[in-house]
Amino acid sequence: MILTRGAALFATLVVTATLALAQTADEPVMGGEAIAPDTEVQRILVVGDAIGGGLGAGMKRMAEAQGGSIDITLRFNEESGLARPEVYDWTATLPKILESNDFDVAVVLIGSNDRQQIRDGNLRLAFGTEDWEAAYVARLDRVLDVLKASEARIYWISIPPMADPAYDQAMRYIADLHRARAEAKGATFLDVRPQFLDADGRYTDTGVDDTGETRKLRGRDGVSFFKQGNNRFGQIVLAAIAENQPVAPAKVADAPEPGAPAASAVPLFGQAGPFGENLMMEPVDVASAVTLIASGKSDAPGTPGVALGALQSMARQGSGAALLFQSGEASPAPPGRLDDFRAPVP
Repeated sequence: MILTRGAALFATLVVTATLALAQTADEPVMGGEAIAPDTEVQRILVVGDAIGGGLGAGMKRMAEAQGGSIDITLRFNEESGLARPEVYDWTATLPKILESNDFDVAVVLIGSNDRQQIRDGNLRLAFGTEDWEAAYVARLDRVLDVLKASEARIYWISIPPMADPAYDQAMRYIADLHRARAEAKGATFLDVRPQFLDADGRYTDTGVDDTGETRKLRGRDGVSFFKQGNNRFGQIVLAAIAENQPVAPAKVADAPEPGAPAASAVPLFGQAGPFGENLMMEPVDVASAVTLIASGKSDAPGTPGVALGALQSMARQGSGAALLFQSGEASPAPPGRLDDFRAPVP
């Protein structure tokens, strides 16, 4: 039988459409997993700083392993916090995220950058003072109010334990403020500290991962998490959300002495501090930063200060940085550089 050109074209279109319909019905699009039409997908928004970003990535991987019934949206800014909205303002960003999306759950992990001054007009409020706490709680309440207006269930995650005792004390103080205001606003506070401590309640970088094996979960900086650590973190949070109940609470920390952690929180020439905290330095602060690095001041005799210890641990053995931070010797300037004061070779 001979088909006309029009009939042949029609037949081709019918076959193509049939194949396309079959592929759409039976195969996932762009590598995604096919979800049964009657499967109820839980939509979870995760927001936070660098640690919150790692948690969100771990939750994504753990959710994918569960077959696609949970959809994770991650929004994080590594340098963000509540103390410095001029760096990144969550109260301005969250409404834009929430207005075009309908989330069932909102997960928040933030605060690791907040051990620093708060700017209030022309004032600089020292960390841990009554004025600082009042300003911080007001900003915390504004974020909680924005999330609450979305009608999503709110899970505020505690800051995990930190290796440095002074930094950990500050983070526990901040987490206590988070707990009090989250619970006052009807949110669920998940205290994950016990999950990342050893049997004696001390900091450890090792633990059981998401597969049940004991491995290193955290980085040598005593702050960050490896991929397997974030997977375990995500697994803990997803399990708590599924059970709709908090994990075991930790002991309440005492408030730090007003302004006490400020010196160890000053980074060298701004950007981020030795433990990831974001501080925008002013010219007057530079001298204190240089003094901190050079003096090696420490709470324990015979040990380097917090900032100096961090620099020593990061310096590659045999490098100029290692020579400077570990031995106090500067490498000679390469010939021709501005700081090469050697007499030219005749």
